[in-house]
Amino acid sequence: GDVYKRQHIKRLIDIGVENVILGSAAVSDIDFLKTACKKYPAKVAIALDVRDNFLAIKGWKEKSEIGIYEYIDRINDFGVSRIIFTDINRDGTKMGPNIEESINISKISKSPVIISAGISSLNDLKEIKKKNEKNIEGVIIGKAIYDGNIDLNELSKLV
Repeated sequence: GDVYKRQHIKRLIDIGVENVILGSAAVSDIDFLKTACKKYPAKVAIALDVRDNFLAIKGWKEKSEIGIYEYIDRINDFGVSRIIFTDINRDGTKMGPNIEESINISKISKSPVIISAGISSLNDLKEIKKKNEKNIEGVIIGKAIYDGNIDLNELSKLV
């Protein structure tokens, strides 16, 4: 329950974890998210998995009835440290990130946004940088590095 979740967050913060990332719990229990953000200011990030503009929970198994924009509007004043936005339709595909949706989210969010899913090449990163959206804090790259599509030396020159 909530007590266990609160104790777990407290233990992580106490050992020096800079940001605790909440996933499904942040969506299915908004009151818990609000309490956690209030108790640990600037320490609670959220990972939002989105399919067709609706939040998914429980490892993407369940699509909620909560729209991404409606959700951000509800939690915008909680003090979430950052939002990790994953477009489920792009994850692991290397077909390019959903830059347009990421920017739309970043424009309404009071928290910085990290783009996750779909990064396929350095060109994707250059495209994101070119947009110069101030509230995009970063990107998460996985498969493109593992598969060798992005060379870490080249990546370091881009940063």
